Amino acid sequence: MKIIRLFIDQYKIFTDFIFTLYKMREVLVQLTKRDFISKYVASYIGIYWAFLQPFISIFVMWFVFTFGFKPGKIESSVPFIAWLVCGMIPWFFLNEAINSATRSLIDYSYLITKINFRSSIIPIIKMLTALVLHIMFIPLIMIFAVCYGFYPSIHWLQIPYYIFAALILIMGITWFTSAVTVFLRDMEQMVSVGMQLVFWATPIFWNHTMLTGKLSYIAYLNPFFYIINGYRDTFIYHKWFFEHPALTIYFWTVALFFFVFGALIFSRLKPHFADVL
Repeated sequence: MKIIRLFIDQYKIFTDFIFTLYKMREVLVQLTKRDFISKYVASYIGIYWAFLQPFISIFVMWFVFTFGFKPGKIESSVPFIAWLVCGMIPWFFLNEAINSATRSLIDYSYLITKINFRSSIIPIIKMLTALVLHIMFIPLIMIFAVCYGFYPSIHWLQIPYYIFAALILIMGITWFTSAVTVFLRDMEQMVSVGMQLVFWATPIFWNHTMLTGKLSYIAYLNPFFYIINGYRDTFIYHKWFFEHPALTIYFWTVALFFFVFGALIFSRLKPHFADVL
């Protein structure tokens, strides 16, 4: 009976948490707009920095791998640079969203300590700010795909699915990391270092087919691989997400675990935020 009662209590906490997010959806949109603008307003060229920095990174990689180091084709019919861009742009989104949302409660501490504000939406503000920029870079993937012979396909319609999948994963992770960061400031550095390690462990610069046997699980067990590979399936290989049923089931199991776990941890720690901040 105790186990059942505990499950019911946790379920109530979780559903209340999600319902609160729904009620504050308009506030969330307004704060996301303000966060996106204020992030670049102090600089000379303003909001254009949001596009310039990732664009320069992609341009440098394109120049290096086209005129300098020439790896040729990742496969017999796939130019490396097109394959790379399809992996780098979603990674920019994942990395920026997780790192910025991790310290979001610190950045918005004045909202938590001074007014009765629903702190649960604060990490989502940073996540949606990163999403706005990411959506604006998706046309760049399309341009690269077309330039290298991968023409528009009906498979392009599944990009919203992969964006939604990424949001659920990011939301769960950052609810946990942002809540812990309030009490353990080292969490921010731990997440930053961890994302660097995950970058090299995720098949972005290298093809997961290079791994054989049990080593292949290094890629398949990485939930970020599902997103990166999904973008390549969409723009290069023209495959649907349901053509990988086992990988899809595994990803959603992991993503929903993080989502529920992160929401519950955030709910448990939330009453103590104002005392620490």
